[in-house]
Amino acid sequence: MDKNVSANDPRELGQVEIQVAHTPADSAAISDLFDKVWDVKSMVSPEIMTASLHNGGYGSVVYICVNGVNGVDGKAGHRVVVGAAFALVGKALPGMSGPNLHSHAAGVLPEFAGKGIGEMIKRHQWHWAKENGFETITWTFDPLVRRNAHFNLVKLGARVLGYHQNFYGELDDGINAGEQSDRVLVRWDVAGVVAPLGNRFIDPTPNSIVIDTPADIEQLRKTDRMQSDQWRDRQRAAFESAQLAGLHVVGLTKNFSYVLNEQVETKGAL
Repeated sequence: MDKNVSANDPRELGQVEIQVAHTPADSAAISDLFDKVWDVKSMVSPEIMTASLHNGGYGSVVYICVNGVNGVDGKAGHRVVVGAAFALVGKALPGMSGPNLHSHAAGVLPEFAGKGIGEMIKRHQWHWAKENGFETITWTFDPLVRRNAHFNLVKLGARVLGYHQNFYGELDDGINAGEQSDRVLVRWDVAGVVAPLGNRFIDPTPNSIVIDTPADIEQLRKTDRMQSDQWRDRQRAAFESAQLAGLHVVGLTKNFSYVLNEQVETKGAL
């Protein structure tokens, strides 16, 4: 692969194709991709995935054509799986009427990360949800990871519904092993929206609460576990104190800190 490929335009990778999952083979491809990304065995079993798809859930597989459409020396190129997503059908969020699609996982192989494929997957998921009558999409992410906060809140324009301590319990995958699985739950509106729009960075007001993020928590977990644990404890205390005070995340600063203010709307809060 060309090392000068743009990190922002997946079209420069060559032919990228996203297919909606329907078959057990598709489920197996998604499960295998997740295991590679999260360095774990059977993160989501193909059987559970197939059952969910059969009952209206969402799955997608991202392929890239290696060696181009015509291949090399006249030979046909072949497709490789580089990304995938899986989402469950959920009940309507509080105050809402239509069903919610909960995105359990979406991932891209490390060697293809940062090239816009993750955004392609999420926007494909949004349009699928729109076509299939979902009112909202929700998912979780680790609020300590700056790039995730930027991707979800700024690039995609999702809104934070709440902070959940140790949401998944203890995890044993290669990314989260030994960590407390604190997560923020976010919501992406589908019904009544023509197309999803991103958000801009914002500045806090004098009445805002600002919650910081570490520069690179993933690297810090490898080099200084005590300091990374302290970050978790501080951020957890700040989020939970703010929630008790009725404050909500309203955006992200240019320094990748969360800005929390009082907010009137409570629809969809969990």
